Amino acid sequence: MPKLLSILILFVALLVLSLAFPGPANASRPLKIGVLDFAGEEHSTGHWQPTVEALNSALPEYRFSLVPLDLEGLGRELAAGHLDFVITNPGDYVTLEYQEHISRIATAEGDMPVASTLVAKSDLRHLKDLSGKRLAIVSTEAFGGFQAVWAEAQKRDPGLQDRIQLIVTGVPMRNAAEAVLEGDADAAVLRACMLERLKTSDPETFASLHAFALRPETPGGCAVSSPVYPGWPIAKAQKTSPALAKKVTIALLGMQAGNYWTVPLDYQPVHDVMRELRVGPYLRTGPVAISDVINDYRDWLIALGVALIFWAIYSVRIETLVRRRTQALNAANAGLKREMAERRRVEEADRQHRRELEHVARLSILGEMASSIAHELNQPLAAISGYAQGSLLRLRGGNCTPTDMERASEEISQQAERASTVIKRIRAFVRKRESSRTMVDFAALTGEAAALFAATTKRVGAETRINLQEGLPMVFADAIQIQQVVLNLVQNAVEAMETTAPEDRTIEIGLARESDPVLGDGICLSVRDHGQGLGQEGLAHFAEPFYTTKNEGIGLGLSLSRSIVEAHGGRLRAEIPTDGVGLRVKVWLPVKERE
Repeated sequence: MPKLLSILILFVALLVLSLAFPGPANASRPLKIGVLDFAGEEHSTGHWQPTVEALNSALPEYRFSLVPLDLEGLGRELAAGHLDFVITNPGDYVTLEYQEHISRIATAEGDMPVASTLVAKSDLRHLKDLSGKRLAIVSTEAFGGFQAVWAEAQKRDPGLQDRIQLIVTGVPMRNAAEAVLEGDADAAVLRACMLERLKTSDPETFASLHAFALRPETPGGCAVSSPVYPGWPIAKAQKTSPALAKKVTIALLGMQAGNYWTVPLDYQPVHDVMRELRVGPYLRTGPVAISDVINDYRDWLIALGVALIFWAIYSVRIETLVRRRTQALNAANAGLKREMAERRRVEEADRQHRRELEHVARLSILGEMASSIAHELNQPLAAISGYAQGSLLRLRGGNCTPTDMERASEEISQQAERASTVIKRIRAFVRKRESSRTMVDFAALTGEAAALFAATTKRVGAETRINLQEGLPMVFADAIQIQQVVLNLVQNAVEAMETTAPEDRTIEIGLARESDPVLGDGICLSVRDHGQGLGQEGLAHFAEPFYTTKNEGIGLGLSLSRSIVEAHGGRLRAEIPTDGVGLRVKVWLPVKERE
């Protein structure tokens, strides 16, 4: 009996102990909810505690707890399988959805709006005012605290991002605002309504900050600088069963106080932002597909295609114009070649005509000098005939000695040489030939010409006075053409003194060095007669073609002479002597090296 009673008492004690301390079979299962900490652990746990309490109340078989983590910590704990659910911002959710395969089951409703607010202490008004400024952010991975407003900056000005210096402050987000107050940054990016809460909690510290680059909408009465995106989601981890996720979703949608939840919203706008910024699931770390390049640069590719089309059209047009211009230039070139050939032909014909005229002029001068030349030739011929006849008579009479024959032969030879010299000069003067310029002695040339016109001047009884300066340099000229000019001037001087008294018929020929102020150094030949001279009208038309004062002249002699002189780089002019008698004609030729 006592033994039975002891067993009964032991059983009752074990029953009481089992009721007081439940065993593992009846214990609540612990579940961890990772929550993004952006404003400090105290804020995160306090803000989402109503959700945890509601879940613990609705699902007593589970024990839910919050685990505040930063962005990197959420990803790391999910990858390690230490979290069952996650509450985070939309941008981080999209990234974790891609990397850790989480699935949203509800979206927070009535919470702080998901948007960015730009704040500054200085006078900043627009997004473009951030150019060259320092911008404080909590993290480049923060959606409302960076990415939302960063996408706006890229839309407004694609190059603006390169002109902004980013300063990462880390959590909590008030660090970014304090960086502005302390002068470490010119502006900061805060989550929407964060500025209003900071000013409410600590007005003395944050009163000097103001929001800028504002949009017209004011969700919850808060200033925002970016569009408003869907609220924070709660998502199940990949390992969490769908049945448990369903129970949690039902419990969340049934909450009547604290945090309010609604069905999962469309997060496509968040995807668009991240795609635009190429972050999260759109961060490219490997080979880029052609389709992605086309999608990313569609507008640029279209613009490039249009530009290439215009360039092709422009190139075709330019090619056509070039072809037309080339054809026109070829035609013009062919015409120019024909014109040049025709000009060369005309110039050659003109040169030939001038040579003919010069030849005619020389023949004309020779014709006018014919009687004088005949007289000059007649003297040596008569002497030759006399010496020959005298020698013949003495031979026939038998009184001719060898000495007499030798003397007679020498005289005959001298007179024959004299006649031959005259003939050679005449032939050289009248011969047709091409112009040939060489370095000639002007003084010697004048002396040779004197031998040709000596008979003419003697015939009319004119006295010739020649004054040649010594030591004159040589000139580059055609000797025959210059000699023709000298003979033509002497012949004109002789003809100008036909009415002059025989005792006054004097021709003065001078040759001296003379410098021209324009043409430079040269030699001047002057031929002065004492004839009837020229009036002012005659001087005005001196050496013009077909102008003459002679009764039977044709007016080409002086014109040809001037052409010859000017072709040699010289000049021909006439002047009235100081005593007013006759006319002085001057021929100036330059002194220069052979060309």
